Amino acid sequence: MLAVLAIVALRVALGFHFLYEGVWKINHSDFVRAERWKAEKWRLDGGDAFTARPFLALAKGPVSGLFYAMLPDVDGRERLKVVVDPKTGKKSIDSQSQQALWEKVRLDFMEFYRPGASDDDPLAKQSQETRDKFIHLLEKYLADNADDIAVYFESLDRFESDPERGQSAPFQKERRWNRMMELRAEANVWIKNIENQERAYVNALYALLPPEDREKGVPSDTWNPLEWDRMKQLNVMVTFALTAIGLCLIAGFFTPLAALGGAGFMCFVVMTQPAFPTIFPHDPRPVGQQGFRRDGLPAGRGGDLCRALGRAGLFPGPMVYPAVMFAREETAKRGRTKITR
Repeated sequence: MLAVLAIVALRVALGFHFLYEGVWKINHSDFVRAERWKAEKWRLDGGDAFTARPFLALAKGPVSGLFYAMLPDVDGRERLKVVVDPKTGKKSIDSQSQQALWEKVRLDFMEFYRPGASDDDPLAKQSQETRDKFIHLLEKYLADNADDIAVYFESLDRFESDPERGQSAPFQKERRWNRMMELRAEANVWIKNIENQERAYVNALYALLPPEDREKGVPSDTWNPLEWDRMKQLNVMVTFALTAIGLCLIAGFFTPLAALGGAGFMCFVVMTQPAFPTIFPHDPRPVGQQGFRRDGLPAGRGGDLCRALGRAGLFPGPMVYPAVMFAREETAKRGRTKITR
């Protein structure tokens, strides 16, 4: 009986952990940005929105390339695309994709606050002037850094085509990891600046609104997952999967599936950061092996599977009394079997 109660208590505790992680991510996501915009402008000021990008960007091990592929424009090849003038040979940065994105932001802005407005509308004219101003600033910034960006991509190409990239010597692994981090840090300086310019551009658009229009909040993103980028799809999947797993483990609904889902998530975490001596970078000693603890998640992978496949794992979390009755019934059956023998 005590063993059954312990398993149920452990499952409920893990359920609360998964639920907390999911609810925290929901509270720090775009799903609450309209309310936060009215209260504290959290979304437009950047905030601490949840994203799996930093975690995936630090993936290591034999399948790290799979996780890098989940990240949109991880090396800046889309936003920092270098083009060469065939006549002069001068290098420049193509900003057409960024300009198209900013124009879409402006059109969505107008559609939300002035649906059906013509180009002669005062707000439409002001938004166009704001867009042109920020595009000019963007082009100037990219032009000033075009030579450095071109050198960065030359270094990135050499890094990716290095014939010794498959070497397994520890010092070579360390050298390649450090070089990859250096290149990404170099690109992040320009990428972050572009993102900050975009945030300032959005803030400038909302600054054009009169007080009565600001009460409408901010436009909501489409709820069609097919129209989201890969990063948002992954963030939403992780957020609501953790929430659903937590609720099911606590309430005892679809417990085997929830436990398998929790175990699968933990395996996903381990695959991104495997703690093996031959994989660089090594974990610091205070962290220890992932078999014991990693990122605040208890080592419940084997326990999740046991709960999924074992009969005790089928008990709903709040319904402890049926669990006790089941334990008593099993004990009585074993006693009757002994007497019969």
